[in-house]
Amino acid sequence: MEISNKRVLITGGASGIGWALAERLLGAGCRVMICDFNERALDDKAKLELPDLAVRFCDVADRSQVETLAEDAWQQLGGIDLLFANAGVGVPLSPLLQQQDDHARWVFDVNFFGAWNTIQVFAPRMISQGTPCHFTVTGSENSICVPAPLLGAYNASKHAVLGLTETLELETPDFFGVSILCPALVATNIAESLTRIPEGYGGPVSVPAGAGGRGFTPGQVADSTLAGIQAGDFYIFSHHCNQAMIEARMNRQLAAIDKQTSPDDGSDAIDTAPMLGRLFEQLSNPEAG
Repeated sequence: MEISNKRVLITGGASGIGWALAERLLGAGCRVMICDFNERALDDKAKLELPDLAVRFCDVADRSQVETLAEDAWQQLGGIDLLFANAGVGVPLSPLLQQQDDHARWVFDVNFFGAWNTIQVFAPRMISQGTPCHFTVTGSENSICVPAPLLGAYNASKHAVLGLTETLELETPDFFGVSILCPALVATNIAESLTRIPEGYGGPVSVPAGAGGRGFTPGQVADSTLAGIQAGDFYIFSHHCNQAMIEARMNRQLAAIDKQTSPDDGSDAIDTAPMLGRLFEQLSNPEAG
């Protein structure tokens, strides 16, 4: 997928990785619409008065706002070729058994259902265009492993995003590219999202001293993202340090399978992958069935 001169939408686009992507895509001749629920950051970007940049407020956890965003995008840009479902929030650090229900619902409504809403609203429209396009979801190293404690709800939300994005890739046509971005530590302001937790989710929480400011720059991750899209990669990694963590988890899983099962246990006959794969083909092409 080429990235120059495309129509682009970036959720969570007013800062961090989202804004770094916007800058690079504007430089590649793209027309870019960003949305965010951080109104102050949006105002800063609107003041730049860039002719190829459109700025919109949107809380992706609200399906109706995402639908309005799609209407605006098609009206102003005429369609979307590259979409980055990048909006995400953090969660107050806390042991799992002490984490508040409200905070867990907040992080799932934004991180998971924000991606869900964006996929459900935008993907059918993009597919109906019938032209090459690409949909990238921002996951995390927390999508592929559990790198650290104190992030139970966040870890779970990012694992859910991985399953959602993998399913999207399985169920969409070849011209609809799909990627999941899995960065490790990035110097963004995600911790500040805690200061904007709505009252319905327990209200704002103060940001711990020293939070943020460490890690790769958003620009480094944006460069990795765009290179991965151009290469047609599903998984996009920006940090080599994740290799050891992935290997450790995979080796632990494979060792458990070797220990607990046998190749001749008869499970091949009820393997869900080919069974549901055939069912999906029948549902997708009823005339062929």
